Amino acid sequence: MPRGRALVAALVGFLAARGLGAQSATDEAAAAYEQGERAFANGDFGAAADYFETADHTVPAPQSLIQAIRAHRGAHTPAHDARAASLALALLRRPNPDPRITAYANRIVDELQSQLARVTVRCDGCDLSMDARGSASDVFVEPGPHVLSAAWGMRVQRRELDLAAGSNNAFDLSPPAVEPATPTPTARPAANGPSFVDTELPPAMRGAAPTAERPPTPPAPVQAPASGLSPALFVTGAVVTASLGGTLVWSGLDTLDGNTAYTRTPTQAGLDDGRSREMRTNVLVGVTAGTGVATVVLGIFTRWHPRSVTVSVGPSGASVGGRF
Repeated sequence: MPRGRALVAALVGFLAARGLGAQSATDEAAAAYEQGERAFANGDFGAAADYFETADHTVPAPQSLIQAIRAHRGAHTPAHDARAASLALALLRRPNPDPRITAYANRIVDELQSQLARVTVRCDGCDLSMDARGSASDVFVEPGPHVLSAAWGMRVQRRELDLAAGSNNAFDLSPPAVEPATPTPTARPAANGPSFVDTELPPAMRGAAPTAERPPTPPAPVQAPASGLSPALFVTGAVVTASLGGTLVWSGLDTLDGNTAYTRTPTQAGLDDGRSREMRTNVLVGVTAGTGVATVVLGIFTRWHPRSVTVSVGPSGASVGGRF
């Protein structure tokens, strides 16, 4: 089933409510996602995984991470399996995940953890790297030798590791102590020589503290009367778009499950069911995209008050705060 373009459109529709400022990032994420779909279809799983991770790094979205995990699993190498399990941990760390997404991520971890070594690090604000590559604080790696580094600015602690398959390794790291600086000797005047600095005030100025003129207080700025639409309209559109986006992500996952079931057991009933799921996803794409575009237009003509509205969007919903 040609699901690639539908899922790319789904991502664009879901992210449209973030406004015009994020449009270029959204376009870049959608382009990377579509390239990943092409590479996956051609069997180039390593390139597909890189494209999906790029899409998620540009605009975080659960579907991008799920596709990256599927691509890494398709490569069938220990390094790709370790990356797939690490991405599953990253998916579990994200706030308010959909239960189906949580179940999928846990299944990946359960399937792979016996073949890999898990490394968990606590280091109080350090920058971590594993084998000279940036790393999260909770990852899976291939069994064998590795080099773990933690940096606090110019202070670095380095650990050489030899990890066994199925092991769970926890490390508490702290910055190395800073050596005290050697004091610089200060020059003293000669015993009978003149004093080069006269710290005594003249008689006329003794007892009087120096005064400085205070600059004039600038006049308070005059605020122009506000004009435009109420922010409540934009907020309502953003919440509706976000809710539709959550439903769209679920529908995309359900469509992928139907495609997998049909691939394993190709029947006419499975084909009809897959087409029905794809039709539902395409309808949601259109509705979500239209609502997102309408919300962006409302945002252009909205009368914004500084710090007036706060909208938080997550995979399972949205929250709104502030004042109008």
